[in-house]
Amino acid sequence: MERSRAEPGPSLSWCLAAWIVLGTPGAIGADDAADKAMQRALADALQARGTEALSALRAIDPVHLTESEASTRICMIERLGARKVPPTDPPDPVLSGVLNAFREYWLRSLLHEHPLPDNEAWLLARLNERIQAAGGRPEASMDGLEPALEALIGTHGYHALLGVTSPLRELMLWKTETEDRYEVRLPEGTESVTVVFMDGFASLGWAGFATCDRHHSGGWTRPDRLYAVRSAYDLASEDFRVSYLAHEGQHFSDNRRFPGLGQPDLEYRAKLVELAVGKTSVYDLLDAFASNVGTDASVPHSFANRRALEDLARRLFPSGTDATPWRNASVERINAAAADLLREDTARREASRTR
Repeated sequence: MERSRAEPGPSLSWCLAAWIVLGTPGAIGADDAADKAMQRALADALQARGTEALSALRAIDPVHLTESEASTRICMIERLGARKVPPTDPPDPVLSGVLNAFREYWLRSLLHEHPLPDNEAWLLARLNERIQAAGGRPEASMDGLEPALEALIGTHGYHALLGVTSPLRELMLWKTETEDRYEVRLPEGTESVTVVFMDGFASLGWAGFATCDRHHSGGWTRPDRLYAVRSAYDLASEDFRVSYLAHEGQHFSDNRRFPGLGQPDLEYRAKLVELAVGKTSVYDLLDAFASNVGTDASVPHSFANRRALEDLARRLFPSGTDATPWRNASVERINAAAADLLREDTARREASRTR
């Protein structure tokens, strides 16, 4: 499964976790070229490049895709090309009004119809109307409005995640929560964490909206607990243990050890942890990271993917002669190299803090 990461708004004390993908690169039944084109289109969508994703999707011959990929392709073309969106759930008029405002904002932003600040101003105006209709007062910014918006959503029986999943404003909506406790072993120690499992989603955020729920957030961290979309994980799987618990447990540890650490650095370190502790999933992780890389630090998911892959390749293959090296290294070598990179990064941060 491919994972990428997301970034909170600067005023929030949480870190968004893995983006979950339904289906895998190179799935059985898919033509390799078509599958790669589909993955590139999805990567464009995940970086809010909706027009580029739409163009790429239209160029793919669906006969060469798996049934799942072909279905996603049709849905994304209808959504991004014809603005065809699913009915809002729940049917509550207040919640559906909020969700519809976000969906329109996402489309305007994904399709580059206006500059992002203008799209956010449009969203703020629509949400202020909702707040005023409920007896509240308008706010001059989204950050100022979000506490009242979250409270309004709560009075209608739902929980919400707001803020920014870079580069867009976020809205996830869910109905129920339950808690469990885990001891998470990491390369540099053990973290005891509380996980809140969320169920009954009405919105899986802008990534889910852009990709017809093929990609969406798997969870996030707050200072005292982790949050997980229950339907995103097999709780007995390595995916849950490594790409959720270990990844998020590292965020939990780093937020305590290195307060104020930037999102690209948080994601880089957590990706190294996945590669250090994973066993059966390591090669899939490397393929997944490689399918979504970038050089823009404001999109920390793809930025951290590139950095982790480049550092690991230099460590494992210093001659640089192998263009596709990963399966030429054993899982054990990859584990050890990733753990060494993490410890070296920690040592540099601790040394700079004591100067």
